Amino acid sequence: MSAQPATEPANQLGTPLGAGRGGRRRLLLHHAPLALGSCVVVVLFMGLSPFTSSGHGAGVSLGFDLGSVAPASRGFVSRLARATGYVALGLLALTLLVGPANLALRRRNPVSSYLRRDLGIWTAIVSVVHVIVGFQTGHGGSGISRVADFFVANGRPLTSRFGLGNWTGLGALVIVAGLLALSTNSAVRELKGRRWKSLQRLNYTLFVLVAAHAVLYGALGMNSPFSLLFVVTVTAVVVGQAVGIWLWRRRHSRKASMSPAAS
Repeated sequence: MSAQPATEPANQLGTPLGAGRGGRRRLLLHHAPLALGSCVVVVLFMGLSPFTSSGHGAGVSLGFDLGSVAPASRGFVSRLARATGYVALGLLALTLLVGPANLALRRRNPVSSYLRRDLGIWTAIVSVVHVIVGFQTGHGGSGISRVADFFVANGRPLTSRFGLGNWTGLGALVIVAGLLALSTNSAVRELKGRRWKSLQRLNYTLFVLVAAHAVLYGALGMNSPFSLLFVVTVTAVVVGQAVGIWLWRRRHSRKASMSPAAS
């Protein structure tokens, strides 16, 4: 949902979720819980039977070769890659639900809010961890050659399901890195509200790429509760955005009907 300036009198709207917090309070109320929660969920996901099963989105079906990973570490690396992917998707979904939540709770929905930005920061952090771990599941070799195996073969871009999954992941990584760079107070001040928000709307493209990446990696073919989790997460974002748009339009039309020009 595109954040819009409030269109009702300020005294009729509550404070936005996670607004007005200084650096120390953000560290205590945003960053610490998000860091701890992300780690706890990753550990829980890695220990659940759908993740420990070799059939859960097994990399071999998409072209993975774990030959470069020590046998004792292969299961751990694969589970960690999948778990961090799910957590990154969940955090990204939350960034897109803050705006609709503000509207549903009759709170102001500013162009920028600390809660959305801090959720975005942790989305980027977990996404980078996911990418780093994911590259450890690649073919033999090291450095650039190992990374290249995810995208090209015989000098040509991979267009298989495995290759497309990696290309969508790369596009998502580029966007999330750019959004992370925009998550500072200085970026908000220098770009101003409208321009900053127009760039932040890449969040929607990011979500589409992440969802496509997950589907290409078998998120819908796992025959496990995690397939349902993926569907519920995507559905929640789509429904939340639709409801948010409807609420914003209703608020805007009410404001227009109350303006002197409409009388």
